[in-house]
Amino acid sequence: MSAAKKSPVTRDSLVTLLTANGLTRNEALAYLTLLEDESDQGMSGYEVAARSGIPRSAVYAVLRKLENAGAAFCYGEPARFSPTEPSRWIEQTRRETRSRLDVLSVGLASLPKRSNPEPVWILNRYTEIMDRIDAMIRQAQQSIYLSLWPRELTLLMPAVRAVAARDLHRVLHSPAVIPEQPMGFACWVDDVTGDASREGWSHKALVVVDREFALIGGTEPDSDNHTVWTANPSLVDVATNHIILDITLLAQSRGVDPAEVVSPMMRPHLG
Repeated sequence: MSAAKKSPVTRDSLVTLLTANGLTRNEALAYLTLLEDESDQGMSGYEVAARSGIPRSAVYAVLRKLENAGAAFCYGEPARFSPTEPSRWIEQTRRETRSRLDVLSVGLASLPKRSNPEPVWILNRYTEIMDRIDAMIRQAQQSIYLSLWPRELTLLMPAVRAVAARDLHRVLHSPAVIPEQPMGFACWVDDVTGDASREGWSHKALVVVDREFALIGGTEPDSDNHTVWTANPSLVDVATNHIILDITLLAQSRGVDPAEVVSPMMRPHLG
């Protein structure tokens, strides 16, 4: 297969690249004009202005700025200008930029450290809530803790199956009987059948991934849910602890010990 043809380098594209790397448009035009000169005599400001389109009234200020940037040098009387060889100028610019960034890095590191609060995002529409949960599950690297109604769990099964091969701590709590137990999950499933008060509960979701991200709130298709998605550590803990509480209460009602499941969910000092 033949190699793909490279896009031709045009004067306009070079101007764009030069301006992206710190020169003004007039400085870029002046530098290219100096490079395009085939004589070895350098160019006067008048000649640069005539060939580049830079106004004569501005051309000497532009050329002096090129000098200051190390891209050109001036000699003779009257003044004539020649370009710095591109590779030499680029290397000089690279060193100077690296040096400035090093100084900036030290300066910024010396500022007092302040704890910035993690943002809290509000999700209202059912579809955006389900899309967010789907994405959270697919991005999991360490753990997935879910508290979902069967309707939402069914919609999320493709995401659950997509991460089935990963080594994750997986816990599921559901307030009602689920049609399919997801592979690899420790499942704690209640049964609201026949309990009119609980059967009528609105659907809510608690999702915690990697103990870093949490989603908390309603999952009703026809409601303005005001569901929260966040990386705020306190809210992540609230969501995790709520799932732990639901599992613990369900385990107590059945006379079983949930410690094996919930201990890894706790912060180290609580486990």
